[in-house]
Amino acid sequence: MSKIVLENKLDLDFTTLEKEMSFELSENKEAWLYITNLNNDNIVNFELASNAILHLSIFAKEPIKNLKLMANLKENSQIIVYFADFAKESNTGEVSINLNGIGATADWHLASLASDKDNKNISVSVYHNVPQTFAKVDNYGVVKDDSKLVFAGTSHILKGSIKSKTHQNAKIMVFDSNSDAIAKPILKIDENDIEASHAAAVGKISDEHLFYLTSRGLNMEDAKMLITLGYLKPIFNGFDEDKVEYINETMGGRL
Repeated sequence: MSKIVLENKLDLDFTTLEKEMSFELSENKEAWLYITNLNNDNIVNFELASNAILHLSIFAKEPIKNLKLMANLKENSQIIVYFADFAKESNTGEVSINLNGIGATADWHLASLASDKDNKNISVSVYHNVPQTFAKVDNYGVVKDDSKLVFAGTSHILKGSIKSKTHQNAKIMVFDSNSDAIAKPILKIDENDIEASHAAAVGKISDEHLFYLTSRGLNMEDAKMLITLGYLKPIFNGFDEDKVEYINETMGGRL
């Protein structure tokens, strides 16, 4: 497994890297890491020292098959992740974030599109291993064209991890009756003095919104695209302007 020590803002293309990678961020350091074009079966590990902050932005366009992301955070470290998943075909993603130090924080944002008979299963799990750790997981998806999209994952507050807070949101918009969407966030709580919540919503595109837009001159396809863009667009907050334009074009092409 190759190891890279992060110091400054980087822009890495996984087609040029090895299958297994490890990234380390030293104590009191802050880094911005952009990753594109993930390979099949990538295994990526992140190690954050105390008081380190990692801004991680991932854009998946091509098939990624089996992706495993793992992160270990020490005291007062933070990982902020924006994952724009517009990859094709059947993909499985497994994310595990271990909050191992007091004050460690995970902030996860995913936007996923399943179309053209894609089959996607994405699991994001966070483990609160010590007291006073914090996590928020937001997964938003759109499924259409005989595709399937599954959001899963567990937020686990272990015994002794008092004063910890964990929150999950899993929401999927379904375009047609032949598509399948499943949202199943899980809370596993072994401690009393904590805060925990989850929300899951799966539903079709709003008829009222479609009527409103089409009554003002948009055709049905343009109206659906506009609604989808609005639903997934918050993921753009994690990317530079030039990357946002490219991601937007890719998403539009898959719609």
